[in-house]
Amino acid sequence: MKSISVLFALLFLHLSVFAETSNLPIIDMHLHSYSDQSYYVAPDEYGQMAPPTAEAHFEQTYESMRHHKIVLGVISGSSGSEELWISKDKDQRLLRGIGFSRSEDWRPQKFEQLVKDGKVDIFGEIGAFYAGKTLADPMYDPYLKICEENGIPVAIHTGGGPPETTYRGSPDARLVLGNPLLIEDVLVKYPKLKVYLMHASEMFHKEALRLMVAYPQVYADLGVVLWVHPMPMHYGEEFLKRAKEYGILERVMFGTDQMVWPHAIEKSIERLESFDFLTQVERRGILYHNAARFLELSQAEIDAHHVQ
Repeated sequence: MKSISVLFALLFLHLSVFAETSNLPIIDMHLHSYSDQSYYVAPDEYGQMAPPTAEAHFEQTYESMRHHKIVLGVISGSSGSEELWISKDKDQRLLRGIGFSRSEDWRPQKFEQLVKDGKVDIFGEIGAFYAGKTLADPMYDPYLKICEENGIPVAIHTGGGPPETTYRGSPDARLVLGNPLLIEDVLVKYPKLKVYLMHASEMFHKEALRLMVAYPQVYADLGVVLWVHPMPMHYGEEFLKRAKEYGILERVMFGTDQMVWPHAIEKSIERLESFDFLTQVERRGILYHNAARFLELSQAEIDAHHVQ
């Protein structure tokens, strides 16, 4: 009988915590948009299949954002897919993350005009790793200069990639290029540039923590370390524990990297809320307040998010 009472007590505690968080706003710093041309259907690591079409993927992703009160989400993808998603964004939940697409012309002049036109909220996801480069490669200099001058944050993919990445379209990708310490020269050259390390650098999470301690303009999002595979999930839990211990948890932001699997949003939230070493205040910081600070949201915007 005692064990049953304990079980009910734990269940009540879990439901109480969920109730406290379920109606509060969330910011997702790591989403992906697709068009009919770029979308693909595949199972996730656990066998759950992606939606059958790009349209279904958008609808399910957007509904999940509504359901979980994700008031802002940074999307990245081809310019065509982003324009398509923005055109359907009736609730104004989406922020534009502009990266590089091999099939598009991304001259610095075009990028600067997009910034002037208010069509760039984040420069990224920058997948330099997949091209065999790092953010410190000279090719990124003109764009980083524009970002620093205009207060545009940069999102850089750190850590590794999916299994067999080098054999499936990214022959120049090397795991070592996911080490965030390789972008230190960028932080020195552009000291006012705000950067966030996507996936909290995964296997290089210790290096990410060291970089964040040294450079206060560096944040991290969680991405795949919340849900995609047991190995990065282990890295993510360790990263969060150490970030708390080292006093930099206020620079850790929620992000799902949902790719073609909208259910990753719910899995990511559940995983984060399962960590009993985080207080409710700390979880709320990760889910909303840290990103609000990074994005420099106004108090009016923050207040509006909390009354929706």
